[in-house]
Amino acid sequence: MLGRLWFQPPRRVLTGFLLVVVACVGALAWLGYRLLDQDRSLEAQRTRDQLEIAADLTAAALDRQLAVLEKALGDPPDAARLPDGTILIIARARDLEFHGSRRLLFYPEVVEAPPFVSDDRLRRAELIEFQKDDPTAAAALFGDAARSRDPSVRAAALVGLGRTLRKAGRTAEALDAYTELAALGSTPVSGLPAELLAREARLSALEASGRRDELRREAAALLRDLDTGRWRLTRSAYQFRANEARRWIGGDPQLQAPPEALALSAVVEALVEEWRGRPAPSSGQRAYTIDSQAVLAVWSAGTARFTAVVAGPQYLTSLWREGFQDRRMRLALTDPEGRTVLGRLPEPAERAAVRTAAVTRLPWTIHVSSADPLALSSGVAARRRLLLAGLFVLAVLLVVSSYSIVRAMTRELAVARLQSEFVASVSHEFRSPLTSMRQLSSMLVQGRLPSEDQRQRSYEFLADETGRLERLIEGLLDFGLMEAGEARYRLERCNARELVGDTVAAFERTVSARGYRVELSLPDSSCRLLADRDALGRAIWNLLDNAVKYSPEHRTVWVDVTPRGDRLAIEVRDRGLGVPSAEQDAIFRKFVRGANSRETGIKGTGIGLAMVKHIVAAHGGEIRLESAPGEGSRFTILIPMEQGA
Repeated sequence: MLGRLWFQPPRRVLTGFLLVVVACVGALAWLGYRLLDQDRSLEAQRTRDQLEIAADLTAAALDRQLAVLEKALGDPPDAARLPDGTILIIARARDLEFHGSRRLLFYPEVVEAPPFVSDDRLRRAELIEFQKDDPTAAAALFGDAARSRDPSVRAAALVGLGRTLRKAGRTAEALDAYTELAALGSTPVSGLPAELLAREARLSALEASGRRDELRREAAALLRDLDTGRWRLTRSAYQFRANEARRWIGGDPQLQAPPEALALSAVVEALVEEWRGRPAPSSGQRAYTIDSQAVLAVWSAGTARFTAVVAGPQYLTSLWREGFQDRRMRLALTDPEGRTVLGRLPEPAERAAVRTAAVTRLPWTIHVSSADPLALSSGVAARRRLLLAGLFVLAVLLVVSSYSIVRAMTRELAVARLQSEFVASVSHEFRSPLTSMRQLSSMLVQGRLPSEDQRQRSYEFLADETGRLERLIEGLLDFGLMEAGEARYRLERCNARELVGDTVAAFERTVSARGYRVELSLPDSSCRLLADRDALGRAIWNLLDNAVKYSPEHRTVWVDVTPRGDRLAIEVRDRGLGVPSAEQDAIFRKFVRGANSRETGIKGTGIGLAMVKHIVAAHGGEIRLESAPGEGSRFTILIPMEQGA
C-alpha cells in the first residue's frame, strides 16, 4: 500500500529528486573507489617492505642478545655475567655445578655412592630394632650414638632414634629428636639432606598423632621450601615429597608447583641426561615449550664436560622487549613444533613477514605483523577518511531528509485516516440514538403506543438516549478543550467512596437493561481526594463504558477501590477481548482504536482513553493497563490521596 502511495503525486517529484541524488553519490563513490584502489596497491607494497625490514632487524637484535648467553658458556663460572632468569649448568660424569639467580625444583641424578657411615652402636641398635623387635633398647643405643661428634653418625643416629621412639609410643620425644636432626641442615643421610628427612618424619608423626593444625602449618612450610628449591633433589624425591606435603595440607588444587621453575628443571634434566647418554662434542640452541612455558637452552658440550645456559619465560620476555623496539609492529615467536612461545600470531588475513629458524639460525620462527595497519599508511588513511567523511555526510543528509519527509507525510496520512475514522465513528454515534429517538417520537406523536406502560418505557428510553447524546457532546467538547490546552479542573475535597459509588450506580442503570452488572468493592474507611468530581467521574465512566463494549460474552465488570500507600487505586477490570501487548501504549493516543474493535465492528470515537489519561495526569496520577488477548483487561487509576486523609 505504501509503495503504491509513494509514486502518486506529489511524490513523483520527490522520487525523481532522490534518484538524482543517489546517482550523484554513486558517481562520487565510484571515483573515490578508483582512487582508493590505486592508493591501496601502493600501501600494500609499502607495508610489505616495512614488515620485511622489521623482520630482518628483529632477527639481528635477537641474535645479538643470544650472543651474550653464548659468551657466558666460555667465561669462568664466577666471572660469567648471567642475565636475570637464567641458570648456568656445568656437568661432568659424576658431578654438577649450577650458577645463577634461579633455583631448580629438582636436579639431574648424580652418579655417586652415598657416604658410608661406620659405627658399631648404629649396627647394634638396628640389630636390636629389627631382629629382636625391642624399640626401647634400640632407642637407648641410638641416643648414645646421637652424641657422636661426627655429623654423619649423629644424623643417622637421630633418624633411628626418632623411628624407634615412635615405635615405642613416645611421640613427643621422637618429635624432639627430629627437631635436633633438622638442625644438622644439609648433612646427608641416605643421600638426602638431614633437615628434609627430619621435617618429613616430623610431619608423619604429627599425622599419626592427629595434630591436624600443626600438620597443615608445617606441611605448608615444607611445600614452600620445596617449591623454592631449598634442597638439591632428584625429580622423584621432589615429586614424592611435594605430593605428600599437598596431601597433608588437604589436597588444595591451587597448591601447584611454580610452572616456570618446573619447566626449567625439566629442561636441565633432559639436557644433562641427553649428554650423558651420548657425550660427544656439540653446540647449539634449542627452544622448548613445557606446559605452556617457553624455555631456551644454549649449550656447548665436549666428551668430558657439558656447559649450558638455560633461560625461562622471565628472560625471554625481557629479551623480546629489548630486541624489539618498533612498537608499530607486533612480534610473535614459535618453536620448532609451531607452538607460540611469545606474542600473538597474526590472523590468516593479516600481512606478516616470516623468518624461519633455518634462515636465521635462531631457535624460533619469527612472525612480524603490523600492530596498527593504519599507522603504516597514514597518508592514504587521511585521504580515505576525508573521502569517506564526505560520502558519509551526503549519505546522512540524504537518509535524514528522506526519513523526515516520509515520516511527516506518513504521519499526516495516518492522522487524516484517523480523523476520517473519527468523523465516521462520531457520525454513527450521533446517528444511532437520533434515529431511535426520531422513530420513538414519531410513534408517540401518532399515538401508536396505546398503553401507558409502553409510553412510560418510551419516555425512559428517550431520557437515556438524550443523556447518551449529552455525554457524547460533552466528551467531544471537553476533548477539544484538552487538545487546545484550555481545560480547567476545579480540584476540591471529595469522598472517594461516594464519587466512585455514584458513578458506578449511574453507569449500571444505563447498562442493566442489556444484562450487564458492575460488582463494586470499596474500602472500609473513607478516602479523601483533591479532585474534580465531574472530570474524574467521566474518566471512570469511560473505563466502564470500554469494559462493557469489549465484553460481549462476559457481562460482569469489576470495580475495586483500594488505598496503596499515599495513593488510591481505582481498578476497572473485565473478562473481555483483551488488548495485545503491541497496542497497549498506542490506545491511549487520540483517535487510536485497537484491532479488535475494527475486526468485531465495535463502535467508538477513539478519544475515551486519551481523555482518561489527560484527566488522570491533571490530577497528578497515572493509569496502568494489564491485559492479554482473550483474558480481559485491568485498567488501574492511581490518584494521590489528600494528606492526613
